Amino acid sequence: LNIDLRGFSRLTRKIGPQKTVSLLNGFFSIMGAIVFKNNGIVDKYLGDGFLAIFGAPLSSISDADNAVAAALEMKNALQRLNQHFVKELVAKVDIGISLHTGEVVVGNIGFDMKMDYTVIGDPVNAVFRLQELTKVYPNGILITESTRRASRLQLEVREIGVPEDVDPILKDLQLFELVGQKKAS
Repeated sequence: LNIDLRGFSRLTRKIGPQKTVSLLNGFFSIMGAIVFKNNGIVDKYLGDGFLAIFGAPLSSISDADNAVAAALEMKNALQRLNQHFVKELVAKVDIGISLHTGEVVVGNIGFDMKMDYTVIGDPVNAVFRLQELTKVYPNGILITESTRRASRLQLEVREIGVPEDVDPILKDLQLFELVGQKKAS
């Protein structure tokens, strides 16, 4: 799962450095807690976003469900978070969330003076490329077919067209906007 703030550079110029740090810490606190609540871990912070992984160090049949649940909860938390940001920082944020499911390499990577527990592989590259497409889906969640298939939840999705100039990593993937979870009948 990759979550990213939209229009962050413009926002930081508007609110200044101190409020920017406060905003980021508040944002990471809420969104990071949602990841952990849904059995994921925050792998790395990437400026105004982060990469979270589900299924490490041990994978389970629920990993995609947990990632989807976290993404939907993040989207739902945004309204409450923005009420706080508008009151305290005179600003609101927009986000993009991307989800992709696949096999990756997870472990301690680096060298003796700086080692990080992290994830690498084509699925990681794909989730970052998919994040770029979220820009045209304000506060949207984009998922791949592999995530849709791996999830046991009844998802409400809309297939999206793959742009002609899309990164080759995404070229052969079927992509969806995650609208929500279907209500039990």
